[in-house]
Amino acid sequence: MSTFAAITDPTDLDAIRAVIASTADAAELVPLGIRSLVISPEASFNLVSAVKGLIPEGPTETRRVAVLVDETAILRDGRDLKQQLCLLLAEAFVVDIVVLGHGGQLHADEKALETATAAIKGYDCAVAIGSGTISDIGKVATDRLGGIPLVIVQTAASVDGFTDNVSVVLRNGVKRTIPSRWPDVVLADTTTIRDAPVAMNTAGFGEVLSLYTAPADWNLANCLGFDSSFRLTPRDFLLEFAGDPATWADGLSEGAPGAVLDLTRMLAIRGMGTGIAGTTACLSGVEHVVSHMLDMYAAAHNLPTGLHGAQVGVATQVASAAWDLLRRRVAEGEITLRFPAASDLEQLVKRAFDVCDETGGRGEECWSDYARKIEAWNVDPERMKGLVANAVADGVAIAATVPTPGSLSAGLRAAGSPTTPGGLLDWVTPDIWRWAVANCLFMRDRFTVIDLLFLLGWWTSADVDAVIEQAFQTESEPTS
Repeated sequence: MSTFAAITDPTDLDAIRAVIASTADAAELVPLGIRSLVISPEASFNLVSAVKGLIPEGPTETRRVAVLVDETAILRDGRDLKQQLCLLLAEAFVVDIVVLGHGGQLHADEKALETATAAIKGYDCAVAIGSGTISDIGKVATDRLGGIPLVIVQTAASVDGFTDNVSVVLRNGVKRTIPSRWPDVVLADTTTIRDAPVAMNTAGFGEVLSLYTAPADWNLANCLGFDSSFRLTPRDFLLEFAGDPATWADGLSEGAPGAVLDLTRMLAIRGMGTGIAGTTACLSGVEHVVSHMLDMYAAAHNLPTGLHGAQVGVATQVASAAWDLLRRRVAEGEITLRFPAASDLEQLVKRAFDVCDETGGRGEECWSDYARKIEAWNVDPERMKGLVANAVADGVAIAATVPTPGSLSAGLRAAGSPTTPGGLLDWVTPDIWRWAVANCLFMRDRFTVIDLLFLLGWWTSADVDAVIEQAFQTESEPTS
């Protein structure tokens, strides 16, 4: 029985903190720093009281609040939510609205981060209303200014980054996760979330599915000495509330209140789980690097960026098939490890990203991360052979915890989420999808099952094709 079984309300942060404090891992975890989490149909209208609770009392003219937004219209019951909330804030504070991403899609790149940081300097509190990108920018900007109070008004359930202490930013055209800070208050308004575009909430369901694939990569990286952050408490916390998402996925695409509430709660738990773990690795493995590869391609070619969660959901099936390939190859017999020198791989890795940047900038950025990974692999080959021998034996058990591609596909179908690359944006052709899957291991220093397959010689062109075929086999079978 999980130590978190007694928690019935995931917004009861004091109860969650008490359980965490009672675990054997407590001293090694990051303290849960969110002061308040509200998930309800009227949560956004707690904004004024939330801000009042974070800054000193005083006359309206002495208390200044900066509101970070983008240009995307957000409607709640047919009315402009941003306008409603800013008018309410203006009754108690001096309010200035900071609009980011003029004339185009907003990215959390250095320009946006610098603009936001400069714009909110000197304010008593910052409020971020909207997307995961606005949330990430708000967390970085307020952190750079010493941690001025931050309230996030969550208006969609597309990602889990509203309730964690990191931010996904764009660096040299490549997505990177960096430390930022916990928001002080998160207000998740399920009425607004219900009214969000269907694709955003079904993408959130895709994001949830990494809970069933990424922990296996996290465990593997720990077994091989690449990630010492693996702890049971964050895993138990996440799994306690996960259950079988297919049981509540039905109705999500129609905005069923129960499904929307469950999704919003699950994403909030995911964010807190990664926050206390001190790493996104617990929920970010193969499926996430495939999604980041697609984002890199989109940015390089001025294409619209797909919804991250939708891409993750489709890629969980690839992660599942990759684990199955490992399990089957281990069962077939002899294992031979490769220890290629970093110098022998440098051009291979850099060339993998030529399709994104002929100048080599993105390839250099990715190589700087991958080089650390391959150098760590090569430090002591005999020791690594022993670790792999143990991990491969354990890996069969680890792989057994990963659902089959078919079961993941069933959940995606129930939620109305994309189940194949063809369900993503039009530019995600079979060739681009294959490129993303084949080269995702070269993007960063995180170790996944595909890294192990590559270093075992089991990530050939034919292996990549076989994994992709298996991942979507259920979808290609004729229905009766």
